[in-house]
Formats: sequence, C-alpha cells, structure tokens
Amino acid sequence: MADTLLQLARALTASQATSIAASLEIDGRLDRAASFLPNSSHSAVGFLAKAFSLLGDPALLASVLRGFAAAAERAPSPPRPVWSGPSFSGDGDHTTAAVAHLIDEAKEDILASTYSASMGSPFVKALWRAIARGVSVTLVVEAAKMNDTTAKLQAVLEGACFLAYVPPEGQYGVQHSKVVIVDSTLALVTSANLSAAAANLNLEAGVLIQDPGFASKIRQRYKALEGIGRLQRVPKA
Repeated sequence: MADTLLQLARALTASQATSIAASLEIDGRLDRAASFLPNSSHSAVGFLAKAFSLLGDPALLASVLRGFAAAAERAPSPPRPVWSGPSFSGDGDHTTAAVAHLIDEAKEDILASTYSASMGSPFVKALWRAIARGVSVTLVVEAAKMNDTTAKLQAVLEGACFLAYVPPEGQYGVQHSKVVIVDSTLALVTSANLSAAAANLNLEAGVLIQDPGFASKIRQRYKALEGIGRLQRVPKA
C-alpha cells in the first residue's frame, strides 16, 4: 500500500490532489474524481484506482490526498540564482530587486549581514521601511574596519540591532558574510554588500532559497556566534 500511495503522491500536483479529494468527499465516486485529471491516460489514474481499492473508503482516500496537497505546498522551492551585472535571457532575479522584495515582504524579523553599505542604496531604504512598519531588524556589520559606515547605518536605521564580529583574541578577521534572512523562512546568500555599487555597478552572484529549515539553520548559526561572544552588540554611536 505504501508504494501505491507514494507513486500516487508523485503523480499528482497539489491542486489536482485537492480537487480529487473534494470530489470524493461529495459523492465518493472515483470516476467523477478522476475526471479532474487532464486525461484518462494520466499516470495518476491507475495509482488512484489502486489506492481507492486498497483503502476501501473514499473519505479516507480524500484525507490522504489532502495530506499530499498540504505537504506539497510546504515543500521547499528550488534555489534561484540572483545576479548583478550584465543581463541575459533566462537570468534569475536581479540582486537589487530580490533583496528589496525580500525585505519588503518581511512580517516579523530580518537578519542582514554586510561588510560595507551605502546609506542611499535600495537595500538600506528597504530596511528602513521594514523598521517603520514594526519588523525586527538585526544587522551584522564590520564595526572595526568600517566604523564610519556602521555609525551612519545606526543613524539611518534607528531601532535596528547591530552586531559586530569579534575575531579570536590576537587574530585578524573581518565580518565578510553577506546574507539576508527573512522571517526564518527565506535566505539569500550573496556576494553583494548593502551598497549602491552592489545594486548598480558590480558583478555579484547569489542564491535565493525558500526553505524554512535552511533559513532557520543559518539564523541559528548567527545566534550561536552571538552566544559565544563572536558577535557582540555595537553601542549606539
């Protein structure tokens, strides 16, 4: 039975599973439910009939199908490339649009890490809009080498929490990661700083991943670094 249900799940889209489930819940007729598939030769037809026979209860099959649909809707989206620089047919998102859109869609919290930034960049403007609508914003910055930039960001993004990287004592190291995490659901890992150059001039590459598990792990990594003192709060300038 498990193999049949697995094959059925693989053969259906979320919308098809939902439509078939709704039909079965109305009258329990398999022939009417199967009519929601594109055609009678669809790969799911045979698996659907077999599952119907094995379960012996249209309502139970409908529940299983609704479970398929819910799982499919929560499944991680494929990673998407994000670029700055010359554009080509079939390119993924542009860095500027991707980052601004991510930040503008945030409902709860944002973590963004950068080495440098420009106060007038679309990234910083989007972060300001997020703070204005009550989103919790945390910036991980390079406070030692980019002290002036950090002070300017603190003035522009009042209300945000600023964290600076502290390398092991006696060792050289800088905060060079560039990450944007939104609501612990979406993560953009990129070469782009929160700067005007990264938005408009540079060749940058990144990947956008909509996967709560992945995004949460990155967020937890920064939290763990804060816990051991490798990330420390920056006093307000």
